[in-house]
Amino acid sequence: MSAIAPATPHLPSTHRLEVHREQMVIEGHALEDVTLAGTRIGQPLGSAPVVVIVGGITASPYPFGDAATGTEAWWPALAADDLIDPATQTVLAFCWPGNGSTWRSLDAQLAPLSALGLADLLAAWLAGIGCEQPVTFLGASLGGLVGIALAARHPERVARLVTISAGLRPDGWGTATRHLQRELVRDGLRTGDVVTGMVRARQLGMLTYRGREEIDTRFGALGPGLEHPPVAAYLDHHGQRFAERFPVRTFLLLSEAIDRCALSRDDLARVTADVLVVGVPGDLLFPFALQHELYRELQAAGASAALWKLDSEFGHDAFLADQDKLAALLRDSKFLGAAARGRFVGVGARPVREIRIGMIGCGTVGGGVIELLRRQEKALAERYRVKFTITKLAVRDVAKPRPIDVPKTARALDLVADPDVDVIVEVAGGDAVEPALTAALAAGKPVVTANKALLAKQLAALGVLAQRTETPLLCEAAVTAAVPIIHHLSHRADEVDSLMAIVNGTCNYIITRLEQDELPLDRAVTEAQALGLAEADPSADLHGHDAAAKLSILAYRAFGAWVPPDVLPVRGIGELWPADCDLAEAMGFRIRLIAHAARAGGELTGGVEPLLLPDWHLLASVEEEYNAVYLKTASSGDLSLFGKGAGALPTATAVLSDLIELAQDNSVQWPEQRAGAFVPAPPRRHYVRVSAETHPGLARRVDSLARRAGLSVQNRAARGEARITHHGFLLSPSDDAAVAALVDQLRELGRVETTLWLGVAE
Repeated sequence: MSAIAPATPHLPSTHRLEVHREQMVIEGHALEDVTLAGTRIGQPLGSAPVVVIVGGITASPYPFGDAATGTEAWWPALAADDLIDPATQTVLAFCWPGNGSTWRSLDAQLAPLSALGLADLLAAWLAGIGCEQPVTFLGASLGGLVGIALAARHPERVARLVTISAGLRPDGWGTATRHLQRELVRDGLRTGDVVTGMVRARQLGMLTYRGREEIDTRFGALGPGLEHPPVAAYLDHHGQRFAERFPVRTFLLLSEAIDRCALSRDDLARVTADVLVVGVPGDLLFPFALQHELYRELQAAGASAALWKLDSEFGHDAFLADQDKLAALLRDSKFLGAAARGRFVGVGARPVREIRIGMIGCGTVGGGVIELLRRQEKALAERYRVKFTITKLAVRDVAKPRPIDVPKTARALDLVADPDVDVIVEVAGGDAVEPALTAALAAGKPVVTANKALLAKQLAALGVLAQRTETPLLCEAAVTAAVPIIHHLSHRADEVDSLMAIVNGTCNYIITRLEQDELPLDRAVTEAQALGLAEADPSADLHGHDAAAKLSILAYRAFGAWVPPDVLPVRGIGELWPADCDLAEAMGFRIRLIAHAARAGGELTGGVEPLLLPDWHLLASVEEEYNAVYLKTASSGDLSLFGKGAGALPTATAVLSDLIELAQDNSVQWPEQRAGAFVPAPPRRHYVRVSAETHPGLARRVDSLARRAGLSVQNRAARGEARITHHGFLLSPSDDAAVAALVDQLRELGRVETTLWLGVAE
């Protein structure tokens, strides 16, 4: 960052400013013979607005370079008339202790200072050089942490603060990394090989300062004929350069200063500056979660704060490696500039944030997503301050016309590696997209998917991966389309005791036609296909497999139990006749295909099956292609959600709601999974239908066989047709096996053509 190069005329002339103190007490440590130093470029103090620039551990006090020494600039992109302009501003940069600033015992014994202590030293330097006015502070990494500390400890000194790639506190992973770096340096001090210790520390740092994506794309594997991997030369270069020009004691002191810093909400309550927090999603040393935490805590403490994302493949060092992108972000924020800004008061208008989408699939649902984004672009910007832009498509046929003109690829994995894609939206369906979704979650790129079949098979693995990488995996569109059940279960504040749901709009439409129009099943299916409510091959719907996949997802969210759909008890609607709907209604019930689950001690009970529901039940009134979910909860009682569960636009609204969750940083992790198994249902009442030639003694035979099985007939109904009579019986509670055995006996009676048994939901 501060390599020496021949003097060039475009570099500015800097002025060194020093402050001397015989003694200072910083964080309880008495420092003697203190010299605090820094540089100034631009206008004289007192004649212009002041900007203070402080970088990371290795930053020199020459952010824009120095003509006298030939020191190259390390932050040149910020030197602009609409950002930081030395022609109209006073630009100050502080020298870190041991790298320009010093005191008598610095080289002999390090004072264990924190970033708060460094902020006190900086404040003393500003006071000593006569800087009385509140400044605009721009800090990155350690510099950003010191900026927060300065705004908290000396609020009168900071009017505006930009903190980049920093946070409220260090986390365990970053602390561990810095500890290992310091141990490598101390080993060098103990063995007398300081250079190797510094080289190794820097090399370890480079693997965390830069992003995985950048290193992965720049350097290949250890191939044939190579003694060292290509990344070794990169690490050696940075390690040697660091060891040659950076003081050992300075590194140890500044590294520890990060890990010793802990700012509380009480500290932040003293902040009066207008704060812009810039976070990098790929940052390893200060993960975006810590930067978001800083933003939330500033707001909670009453400070004025805004959060912006610097999306970059370069990780922690993105503020240096992606300077042009950072400069564009700061311009968009309108946070800097020579003209002083008034104090930010009240809510104000947040800047519109752009989220770039790579979409896998562009069929019916994908077209609906495109239509919604176009239709609601203005509303989304006004309501949520976000703009969603589809930047790339992955489709099977790249030559086929699409409703949006963006680059296309036939490889879904291309979207994961594309730096112009922030989030993957998958609406293609099928298992072939699994590698792309897995790679996206592993790389920290959020995923929004409508793929219920894939999730039902792989949700346990994908959920664990999302949890480990702290990457959102959102799937509202995979279950009930417009009905926001996943959102509710993800954010619920109550325990779910049981759920019952109509989650297959195709089957519900078909049952409605059997019920209202007395259409036979095959004709009802044909009508649903003509309306686009059923697939050309509707077997997954009719056999209950689609509903089972959705129940698997719902059970994971509701109960934290992973039950693959192939182990669920599943029955479809293929055996239903219009007569069943008539008989059920005559006894006060209606038939619906229900996906249900309930707690049964430490296990779960449930499955997918057609059930008789009392005609007063909320789900009994759900008709056509609508979906609904009915929950019984421990504290809130009964809850229900209702809406369209299929179609391009209803499904697209669920995709968009997930994208809004991402934009608001509201997405939640998947629960820690536990193995789940569905145990047999407890005893319940059953409906039995016997269809036979007209036979006056049939009902009596059914009564007799039921009594022998220990059951009783509680209600009955009959429907006659030209050649056949359908008898419906409501039996007393028993387990499913007993009723199945009884029906097997009924099937053997003379003149009986078909039988059916169904459970009854109370």
